[in-house]
Amino acid sequence: MSSTISELLILERIEDNIFRGQSIDLGTPQVFGGQVLGQAIQAAQATVSGRAIHSAHAYFLRRGDFNSPILYDVDNNRDGRGFSSRRVVAIQHGKPIFTLAASFHESEDGMEFQPAYRLPPPASELPPLELDVTPQPAARNPTEDFELCLVPKALRTEENSVQWWLKARHPLPDDMPLHRAVLAFISDFGLISAALEPHGYEPGNKGFLRQLVAASLDHALWFHRPFRADEWLLYSTVPRSTSGARGLASGSIYDARGTLVATSMQELLIRPIVASLASTS
Repeated sequence: MSSTISELLILERIEDNIFRGQSIDLGTPQVFGGQVLGQAIQAAQATVSGRAIHSAHAYFLRRGDFNSPILYDVDNNRDGRGFSSRRVVAIQHGKPIFTLAASFHESEDGMEFQPAYRLPPPASELPPLELDVTPQPAARNPTEDFELCLVPKALRTEENSVQWWLKARHPLPDDMPLHRAVLAFISDFGLISAALEPHGYEPGNKGFLRQLVAASLDHALWFHRPFRADEWLLYSTVPRSTSGARGLASGSIYDARGTLVATSMQELLIRPIVASLASTS
């Protein structure tokens, strides 16, 4: 069993473009989405030199088995003058469980802009949160490697948002690709909380989660600026829609100075268990 987030995201290279990652029980019925997303990004990054990932678009196809390793097959779609693109297929038991399209960009100067953003109180002014976000017991919690502070509802600076301060609990190496993979892992934390916020959910309410079948359908992530995942980051997540047993939420990730470093978006399956049972009877 991997003992830290950085170890969980280390892959074994089997062939030039084929990698193997270990799985772990993080308390979800399937492999935790942030794990396969972070590992797939690591696989893609390992095939690109001198360019940083700037966008990733993923689809979750089948439930992953956390009792078995995952193979990552990377397809080198294109290496152009300024951009590279990769496609990654995650495979278990001979079937694809996840696909990722990733784009990489060679560093260059350009115009700078982001809207002004009002941060909530910093993590130093909030109590630490020991949060178990899993719906069932597990050997390990996906939040175990991170310090978390949940911003109280009255202090949140975006309407209907769920806002978190978070960072890796232990220092990470000076390896920016690893920091991006860790951020991908983190980006799967709060989006379901945001999608359920209009329906009365607050993080930590396990009874609420046990009434639902909830799973990621797809996930998008854009990296804008450099950051460190072992320094405080604010993850501000906002619901966009829930309808037809699906929910959509977006997230903005800021550093402690209010600089936007990444943006996420996720569509989720959100199905009440009663309705789910009725549909199969």
